Amino acid sequence: MITSYSRELMLGIPQGTLIDLETTGLDADHDEVVLFGYIQGSRLGIICRNSEEEVPFISQLAELVPTLPRPFYAYNLSFEKGFLRAKGIDIEGIDLFQPWKEKAEALYLKWPKLDELFSHAEHYFNEPVISGRDVPLLWQRFLHTRDGNYLQQIIRHNESDLLRELYLLVYYRDSYKSR
Repeated sequence: MITSYSRELMLGIPQGTLIDLETTGLDADHDEVVLFGYIQGSRLGIICRNSEEEVPFISQLAELVPTLPRPFYAYNLSFEKGFLRAKGIDIEGIDLFQPWKEKAEALYLKWPKLDELFSHAEHYFNEPVISGRDVPLLWQRFLHTRDGNYLQQIIRHNESDLLRELYLLVYYRDSYKSR
């Protein structure tokens, strides 16, 4: 039912939990959660569905999320909050996106996506990069073929997002203190 991945990082979060979801789309009322990734302390953990049935996965999330240390951090926290709330899990936290959103608005720029703040090394070499937009198609391919490589690509994308969000949290920590 669940594929899990974890590893110890060389740095971490002294307080709270960084979270990131992967979903089948952007509509919290109709789309599904495919993956829940988090960094707690120096441990990066990812749990990913490997079944078409979402309910058992959400039940596991409902048990896990209350045990994770507060505050929660996420890039565009309203996305995570909306999806988790639609599944009956309420969270509050600190939005890592907020200072970048405010800066963009002050400069009359569009709001930055995480990929726009931090590019992947693969871009330099013109190699493909999995983005959040690719997740729904990868999920459908997995369900159709049962080829675990598609899940691994979703997991790898989430790990990359979590690590880039960790950089935001650690390097720009003063941007989030008064929020």
